[in-house]
Amino acid sequence: QTSRKMLVLALIYGAMNILSFISLRNISASVFTIFAQCKILTTATFSTIILKRQYSWTQWRALIALMLGVLLFSEPIWGNPNQSANRKGNNPILGTAAVLIEVTLSGFA
Repeated sequence: QTSRKMLVLALIYGAMNILSFISLRNISASVFTIFAQCKILTTATFSTIILKRQYSWTQWRALIALMLGVLLFSEPIWGNPNQSANRKGNNPILGTAAVLIEVTLSGFA
């Protein structure tokens, strides 16, 4: 019984590692880091859904403010056309989707 639960977690963490490599191959490390900050928000969301944990509105506002702060702080890299992610053969949509799936899996695990 415990082995099955551990197997599921091991598969999720393995998938997360593969998704990290896919995303880093297609987007820059700075953009990856920004999206990776969403793990805090997804973890709080899944703890509310799965564990029935209750957060106050102040805590939710603090989580959202944290996410907005990260996005505002990183704004200069969004407008930089010289990012390494713009190399030929890269697919930023695939990289962004991979990192968002990884973040969601991380919140679930």
